[in-house]
Amino acid sequence: MNTEIIQRTRTNPLTDSKSKYREMCRNRGDMSLFDQDWWLDITCGGPDNWDVCIVERGNEIVASLPYYKVKKYLFNVIEMPELTLTMGIWMKYPKNLKNDMKLNYEREIYTELIEKLPQVDYSYQHFNWNITNWSTFFWKGFRQTTRYTYVYENIQDLDQIYANFRDNIRAEIRKAEKILKVVESDDLETFHRINKKTFDRQNVPMPHNYETLKLLDQACRKRGCRKIYFAVDEQGQIHSVIYMVWDAKCAYYLLGGADSELRKSGSHSFLLWHAIREMSKVTKQFDLHGGMHEPVERFFRALGALQKPYFQVTKIQGKLFKFAYYMKQAFSQVTAVVAASVMGNL
Repeated sequence: MNTEIIQRTRTNPLTDSKSKYREMCRNRGDMSLFDQDWWLDITCGGPDNWDVCIVERGNEIVASLPYYKVKKYLFNVIEMPELTLTMGIWMKYPKNLKNDMKLNYEREIYTELIEKLPQVDYSYQHFNWNITNWSTFFWKGFRQTTRYTYVYENIQDLDQIYANFRDNIRAEIRKAEKILKVVESDDLETFHRINKKTFDRQNVPMPHNYETLKLLDQACRKRGCRKIYFAVDEQGQIHSVIYMVWDAKCAYYLLGGADSELRKSGSHSFLLWHAIREMSKVTKQFDLHGGMHEPVERFFRALGALQKPYFQVTKIQGKLFKFAYYMKQAFSQVTAVVAASVMGNL
């Protein structure tokens, strides 16, 4: 990816949706970090690889829905960018709406957004957990799968957060406090090395590109919205690492990892507790940014965070893609049945 392309500034008049959206991102303080134009420029692989639907009333944007459109083989697809768990709909609501009028307003705005989406063979997006109404998408032929993340809704009340930790988490923190210290670092290469160990241990490929992470790190560091924390012992060994990002409303545990040979020190619980306390100084909420992987979910639940559903909203439109999709699903089911049969005969 060309850094100059990422960093270039467009000077076009504010006549198209994307230019207007960029201007809004610069001027509003309530936009999610993952919906920011600069974040999308990087995680989508360039400023021309994403677009946005907007709804205007008068000369003001009242709703937006950015999307990442890619070509996969023969198919046009809308999907999620790298390092981005959720995106979604930003809306400005009229004041003092009653519940029925609020839902009516959402239906009106969502309909306009949907009508402005491009025609693709397959579309899927993860909406932020603040989006609780997807009924208009259902009426327009979309389908939904509920996924979960874990969130602290108020990180100003640190005593309550600590009290909600499971006993073993508090024990791990006390144990780690005796042998570890937290080091704040800008050493992305070392962070990546420890982060990669977590995936290597599970024989899983890294889900993101390091070059993308480097560009994102530069942009977040420039804007003062990221911290890298290491849990380090007296010998200088790094036990765990955490990469945090945040916006005005919420902090996000974007990435983390641990040295598999040093995992019994309680370092990850210790490091997360430190991150929560530090993030309470700059924002209001804390999203652990995931929880669908069973061992991860078990750990996040032990941390006392609140389970939050978010929507994976999808739509298949191309006939060829639909045939290929369901053939793949059928093949996967047959493979699973055969594997189960083989295991049963061992």
